[in-house]
Amino acid sequence: MKIKFLAILLCLVTVLSVFAGCQSKEIDEEELNQEQSVRTAVSINMWVVTENKVSAETEALVEAAFNQVTKARFTTYVDLVFATEAEYNKLLDEKFADIEQAKKDAEEEEKRKKEEARSLKAAGITTLPVTTADPAETTPEETVLNEYGVVELKYPAIKDNQLDIVVVLGRERLNELVSKSYLTDISEYVSDTGLSKALTDYINPVYMNFTKIGQSATSAGKTYGIPNNHVIGEYTYLLINKAMAAKYYVHENAVNDFADCLSLIEDIKNNETIAPVKAPFDDYLTYFWGSDIVADGFSVLASNYPLTAKQTGSIGASNSTNVQLPINDVFTTKHTDHLVRMLNFAQNGYFAKNDTEEFGVGVVKGDYELRFDYEDKYIVKVLKNPVATEDEIFESIFAVSSFSADVRRSMEVITLLNTTSELRNILQYGVEDVHYILNDDGKVERLNNDYMLDIEKTGNVFMAYPEENMSLKAWEYGKLQNTDSVIDITLGFRPYFEKIDPAIFAQLFELNAKFSDGIKACANADELRAYIPEAKKELLESPEYTAMREALLEQYKAWHTVFWPAQ
Repeated sequence: MKIKFLAILLCLVTVLSVFAGCQSKEIDEEELNQEQSVRTAVSINMWVVTENKVSAETEALVEAAFNQVTKARFTTYVDLVFATEAEYNKLLDEKFADIEQAKKDAEEEEKRKKEEARSLKAAGITTLPVTTADPAETTPEETVLNEYGVVELKYPAIKDNQLDIVVVLGRERLNELVSKSYLTDISEYVSDTGLSKALTDYINPVYMNFTKIGQSATSAGKTYGIPNNHVIGEYTYLLINKAMAAKYYVHENAVNDFADCLSLIEDIKNNETIAPVKAPFDDYLTYFWGSDIVADGFSVLASNYPLTAKQTGSIGASNSTNVQLPINDVFTTKHTDHLVRMLNFAQNGYFAKNDTEEFGVGVVKGDYELRFDYEDKYIVKVLKNPVATEDEIFESIFAVSSFSADVRRSMEVITLLNTTSELRNILQYGVEDVHYILNDDGKVERLNNDYMLDIEKTGNVFMAYPEENMSLKAWEYGKLQNTDSVIDITLGFRPYFEKIDPAIFAQLFELNAKFSDGIKACANADELRAYIPEAKKELLESPEYTAMREALLEQYKAWHTVFWPAQ
């Protein structure tokens, strides 16, 4: 009896502690407390992406912990449905299809009943009205006794045709689901007066603004999902050996690009024993255009990409920092200088032989913390800030299905998940002391692989404990990284780009392969220098290239003038 009493007492303390610990601004506490006494029990489901299969036992444990929070906060039961990323979209599509079929069957049955009633009436047959049972007999009990004999709310069963919170993976998937009317417009919830307005304080505005559907210079667009806020992109760093810079009188304030270090590199090559250059690196000064806006690698359609290039301010508002890229052939850009330089360095022994060898100058990519790995021995300068690309902001989005039993309750759960740590950590890591522990440093240590999820697909990463392979300051540095980030130079261009006839780009792949092979065939820097003007002449005489460039340039200029006008 004492054990049962203690168990009951622990349940009550847990519920009270949940209320006491929720003082953040993610949900209006006063409003919630006023509603709590009149709230009915609501059941919703939430489809979650996992890295591996989740057993029924693990699902039950995580779901119980998750609902301990949502029941206390919102009188909402959440049925967690887990699926691996490989099967997620397929299973979700099957669920949508089942709901659509059930809807169609119900409509046909209703139509059949009406036709039957009309036929009977025409035949002079009178039908009796359908009698309903006493509500007292059919209405389910609102409360039940749990295993400890404590009265608690009874939550309704999830309906077969019910689908509430889903994860949308990618821009194309979002557009697909919206076009089929499978997602709910939640714009009112994230408005300045909406239930979930706090989300705009917790999620990077780039994510919130650029994932809207139907956005233009004259329309704010509609919000169909809440992007999972995470660390944006990576930096491109320039590294300069401090000792070499001092010896050859190179002041860091006079260096803004790798090209500014060429004299120092030659001094090191001629007079020192260390490697002049760390390793070959990608060209960060060229933007390659492709059949899907940005090319996956080399392209004959290219633009010089100034390190200061960025879009700022509000869409449609003129700004002096807005830069329109010139679209040219690749042989007109600085990419040719980069190719010649890298080939010359490779042939003449400029590069370090391994990652541990000391070097004079290097270019590396990485996160905010990478600078700390080099700063003792090297001057570290940011060449290029992290860039918020289309793929990144659409990577993973929480949305509410059009077939939701309760959109408001669904949005409450999504909001809490993105603005507080308790629920966020349960969804990401499972149950403490069962699936993970926090060590003495406050870092996550997995106890097993029973419950593994991608942290960027389960909500706002900054609300979760850092993963076990991260530093304790990972999110602190991640926030700084996001503050430094810039909008991709073509973010928002897609509606205009899609006006171009895809057939125009039919020859792009072949042209890219042809001239890329020509570049690779050059045995040395001298051959490459000789090849470039010949290749440029051949490319400019190609009608396919001319058609592609003109079509792309027309739409790009039209979009840029409307979205990002310069002062």
